[in-house]
Amino acid sequence: MASKIEHQQTIDQFESHYQYDSTYMREILASSLEGYQRFADFLPLAQYREHLPVEDFWVAKIAVMQVADCGACLQLIVKMAQEQGGSASVISSVLKNTGALPENLKMVVAYAQQLAFPAGVGNSLMEQMQSRYSHGQLLEFGLCAASAMVFPTIKRSIGTIQSCAIVNVEVA
Repeated sequence: MASKIEHQQTIDQFESHYQYDSTYMREILASSLEGYQRFADFLPLAQYREHLPVEDFWVAKIAVMQVADCGACLQLIVKMAQEQGGSASVISSVLKNTGALPENLKMVVAYAQQLAFPAGVGNSLMEQMQSRYSHGQLLEFGLCAASAMVFPTIKRSIGTIQSCAIVNVEVA
């Protein structure tokens, strides 16, 4: 297990690289080294992508984050998407004008956002997704959506964010 100092250095690097307020991570670490280690062990799942095309993965992650948190976490996901080769025009379209997206990505946005709600995915959309994507890819969408919602949920648990506030998300 990494030491508290090593975790602090990792958080510092992450915060500096992404210009992201990692206070909640520091609070987890201050509360429990073991708890933070388990959180750190979870982090690779949030980036896991094996079968999905890069664009589909990041479109889904951004769409879920629009439902789960429309502030700092959304901006972080946009930066990560761009680092991984996400197109600025596609990202902007997800954020501002989904009508400009190709049909397959419009479907991914709708699917990902429906995954974020307890009611789940409508039958018609599920059938469309099942006809376009493999079972493994659909599972990856599920991991993508579930892992995206973890971070704003933790922040809400300590009162760091109460609800979404519309912010100007930057796309470089």
